[in-house]
Amino acid sequence: MKTNPQQKLDELENVVHQTVVKLTELEGRKIELPEILIPDYTEQFKELKNITTQNNLAYHATQIQAQILELKKQAASLPKVIPVRHHHHIDDKSKGFLISAAIILLVCAISVGVAVAMWKENYQMNENSVKFRMIRQTKPSVAYWADTTYFRDREFMDELTKKLEAEQLATAQAEAAGKQSEEELKASKEKTRKLKDKLVK
Repeated sequence: MKTNPQQKLDELENVVHQTVVKLTELEGRKIELPEILIPDYTEQFKELKNITTQNNLAYHATQIQAQILELKKQAASLPKVIPVRHHHHIDDKSKGFLISAAIILLVCAISVGVAVAMWKENYQMNENSVKFRMIRQTKPSVAYWADTTYFRDREFMDELTKKLEAEQLATAQAEAAGKQSEEELKASKEKTRKLKDKLVK
C-alpha cells in the first residue's frame, strides 16, 4: 500500500506534537534534591593553622645532610663480619623426645638380637633336619631306633641328649688341650736342642 507525502507529513507532525507535550510535562515537574549537610570545619582549620605556626616544621637541608653523614659514619664503624655463637643445649621440652628415642633404639636393638638368635637357631634346626633325613635314607634302622626311643619319653631323651653332647664337647676340648700341650712340649724341646747346638758350636 502506497502512502502519499501528505500522510507522511501528518504522521511526523503528530510525533513531534507528542514529543513536545512530553517535554512540557517533564519541564513542569518539580525536582527535589536531598539535603546534604556539610559540616563546618573552620574551627579545626584554625587550630591546625595555630599549631603549624607555633611549631616550626620546616626541616632544613643542612640538618638532613648532617644526619645522613652521621648514619654513614655509624655504618662504617660497624664490622663487616659479626661473629655469632651457637649455643646448643637440652631443655626440658626435648627430654621427652630423647627418652622416647632411646627407648625406640633399645627396642630396635633387642628386636635385632632376637631376630639374629632365631635365625641362627632356625639355621641349626634346618641342618639337623637335613642330617636326620640323610640318616633315615642311608640307615633306616638307626632312624627307626631314634624315633621310637624319642617318642617313649621325650623329656628324658632331651635331657640325655644334652648331657651326651656336653660330655662329648668336654672330651673334645680336653683332647685339643692335650694335643696343644704335647705340641708345646715338643716345641720347647726343639728350642732347647737348638740352643745346645748353638752352645756346642
